[in-house]
Amino acid sequence: MSHGKHLREEPAFMGVPQNTWSWIVGLGLLAVALLLVAVGDSLAAQGPVGQEEEALSAMRQRGPAGGKDAASRSGLTLEAAGSATAPADVSGAGMAVWRDEVKAAYDTEHFGFDAGYAGSHYRFSKTASLPFAGRKPFEHLHRLEAGVTVRGGLWGSVTGFAGLRGSLGFERDLGRGYEGTVLAGLSFPLGGSWTMTLGGGATMNTVEIQPAAMLGFRYDAGGEFAADLGFPRTEITWRGGECWSVRLTGGLDSGFYGLARDNPVAPDGYVSMLSPQGGLWLDLRPLDGLDVSLGALYALPGTMSVYREGGSRIKQLDVGGAPGCGLRLRYEF
Repeated sequence: MSHGKHLREEPAFMGVPQNTWSWIVGLGLLAVALLLVAVGDSLAAQGPVGQEEEALSAMRQRGPAGGKDAASRSGLTLEAAGSATAPADVSGAGMAVWRDEVKAAYDTEHFGFDAGYAGSHYRFSKTASLPFAGRKPFEHLHRLEAGVTVRGGLWGSVTGFAGLRGSLGFERDLGRGYEGTVLAGLSFPLGGSWTMTLGGGATMNTVEIQPAAMLGFRYDAGGEFAADLGFPRTEITWRGGECWSVRLTGGLDSGFYGLARDNPVAPDGYVSMLSPQGGLWLDLRPLDGLDVSLGALYALPGTMSVYREGGSRIKQLDVGGAPGCGLRLRYEF
């Protein structure tokens, strides 16, 4: 009897309980988000992309849409990661990649800063198939990056944020592979444990200037299931317990680099790498503050674009899909 009374008193709209409407709205947002991801990947494949992925990741992990309170956002975080991808087809040649990364981040309630390094190491096979007279376009690419985010309440439950990110990508010589992204946006609740993040800005590098966009829908009711859906990143989490969880991720893996003066393909030129990537991660928490993540990855078909020193494109190559794996260690002080 008491259960039936509870059902009759539950808020409803058009005869449907509000809790059900939350899930209907959420599934509709999921469909929109997946469409945006598909369209965004297609548009990004036409040329260089900026750092929307890194910017949105930073804002989601530590920003208003992350669903964390001020206490959990405050403090220092250190992260180290490595990943390997099997040889992918590039015009009949093979391209395997190993990547190592380190990053440090510091956050307070209204301010966040992060800086890091990523090194990508390439092994080409069957180079005679490449349109570069049998020469390898590069072997090692490096990137230094940093970002700052400010956030705060605007009105009611609406929160605003703004971020500035910059990177320097290079083969051997520092100095020319600059890229920067400016983003700003809003985060506001939609009801039923859903939060929407909407923002835009621009990405600038030596080759061109492009508009940047971010759209995300977050669901987190504090239970076993949580989801971040949108572009340029989607992440769905199932919390199996206090010490472990499983994540399904999708996003864009990209980079813009200045090539060396003696590069055999494009001296003093540039290269832009783009690959949508999905992953299935097991997150373990063996100690308080320490997270260990093991992942099975798959790099979806992407592009590799090579540019002359003046910024004109020499060649854009299609890069096939390939499986991979990853490991990440993260410690929060």
